[in-house]
Amino acid sequence: MPHDVDIFGFPTDPELNRLESYLGELAARWRGTWDQAIVEEYHATLAQLYDLGWDGRLDIESELPDEFMPKDYMQRRL
Repeated sequence: MPHDVDIFGFPTDPELNRLESYLGELAARWRGTWDQAIVEEYHATLAQLYDLGWDGRLDIESELPDEFMPKDYMQRRL
């Protein structure tokens, strides 16, 4: 089920918006540490988004390098 977005492409649903923004924060933190625990939290947060019906694409700044991104996200973005 597609989710509603504003004119900038951000989810209008506050919870989807919060979780999507949090992914950006996690990606930024990971770039400073390369901590595997952050990768795991990132994957769990993305799974929450999917469970809530999110079907978007992330900005490059909100992504981890491809080898650290969840497989299902990589398959969906092709």
